[in-house]
Amino acid sequence: MKNIFFKFRLGMLLPFLFLFVFFSCKKDEAVSSDTLKEQTWASEVYTNMKDIYLWNDVLPTSFDASKYPTATKTLDYLAGLKISTETNEAIDHYSFLDKIGNLSGEISGGTASGDYGFMITAAYTSSTEVSFFVNYVYKNSPAGLAGVARSYQIISVNGSTAVHPEADTNGSLITSSTGYTTVVNALFDSSTASFGFKKPDGTTFTVSLNTASYSINSVLCDTVYTVNSKKVGYLVFNQFLGSTSQTELSNSITKFQNNGVQSLIVDLRYNGGGSVETCEMFCNLIAPSAANGQIMYSYKMNAALTEQTAAADMVTKFAKTNSFQPTEIYFIVSGNTASAAELLINNLRPYYTGNLYLIGETTYGKPCGFWVTPIGYTDTQTTTKEGYDLYAVSFEMVNSNNEGGYYSGMTPGSSKYPGVLAYDSYNLSWGNTADLSLSQALSHISSGAFKVLAQSKVKSVNVTPVSNIDRQFKGMIDFRKHLKQKTY
Repeated sequence: MKNIFFKFRLGMLLPFLFLFVFFSCKKDEAVSSDTLKEQTWASEVYTNMKDIYLWNDVLPTSFDASKYPTATKTLDYLAGLKISTETNEAIDHYSFLDKIGNLSGEISGGTASGDYGFMITAAYTSSTEVSFFVNYVYKNSPAGLAGVARSYQIISVNGSTAVHPEADTNGSLITSSTGYTTVVNALFDSSTASFGFKKPDGTTFTVSLNTASYSINSVLCDTVYTVNSKKVGYLVFNQFLGSTSQTELSNSITKFQNNGVQSLIVDLRYNGGGSVETCEMFCNLIAPSAANGQIMYSYKMNAALTEQTAAADMVTKFAKTNSFQPTEIYFIVSGNTASAAELLINNLRPYYTGNLYLIGETTYGKPCGFWVTPIGYTDTQTTTKEGYDLYAVSFEMVNSNNEGGYYSGMTPGSSKYPGVLAYDSYNLSWGNTADLSLSQALSHISSGAFKVLAQSKVKSVNVTPVSNIDRQFKGMIDFRKHLKQKTY
């Protein structure tokens, strides 16, 4: 087998929810040329997946690229071949093709561009009316600088009050409804728009926003509470970026350590993942001293990759650089909690047995990762690059107890993940102790038990498809590591 290990950048990413492939052809010759390119790239997708795909044993022994009009269609076919024995459905809804270099700049550089800097969720504001609420804002974004904050309700867009989407009997949004298209088109498909907001106190304001580039702040809130004389640290961590996130994390944990924090609450409810290096740093910052030098996580790959990979490159160990070690950790999670965020939880579970709790809703479920593979170009190419970056599932990550495989997510309050289910209090600001999830953590710290709560007064709505609402990056990528082939 050829030495492929320096060709691919190690990464772990969730399916990128807004992949665009554009074709603009006016002549038959142009169409033929584009089709030929796509078939060439389709062949490359198949060839590379034969080498690196975690489930390469289910791939066909031969492949006719002419049967598939695009590389994306090829990947869709190949990724659908591994069927779960539990659900009788395809396991791999993670692999995808992306624009060349589209993700690396945002994750490693910690910058975003072309948006307003806030995200929304939908919920009932009465028995029949659904509204959109702001669930998070980046402080340096156009929205953040204009004073937009979590919990604000959208009451108008470009002067129109038709901002209430319809929901079907299953509680899913009807994407063709006027209220849906008015808000979503303005938020994601416009470079300028006017938004009217209502604050929790009932006051309203209108602001005109223009999309822009801005630096992303990963820490949305960090504060210290006193509960029965015990110091409790609360950290909202929204994205695992590069060095900027690491600086923010270090500052927050130092703040907690200086304030004598004993119990730690980490809010990951909207965290879709990011940098593996930052995840490792976070693990080291909050792991107990007993974990130092012990296994943090290890890889599982296909038989050929396992045989050709050096043993030392299959394992990552804890390496603490501080003395902070909380006695208990509470993770607030949701269906948007994915990949690197789930890895953080799984890595720490063996070292906080009986003292690690999940609060919220079942996480996304992504224990696997990718090699980032160039399709149609090379890394060293100096001419204009055409093609894709391929993210095909290449490995799973497991903790020191060999625990992983959480494809169905991590469910709070289950036998594997002690804790309690709770709704998202999107209508409250960060750090508000009335927040259902935060209040449950504080209750448990105070009394040793979670509260029995009635259903939230505000009925939530399932957003379908999620990609039309939440376009935050989700996944995990490691810019440092290249698995090395064994030497004999």
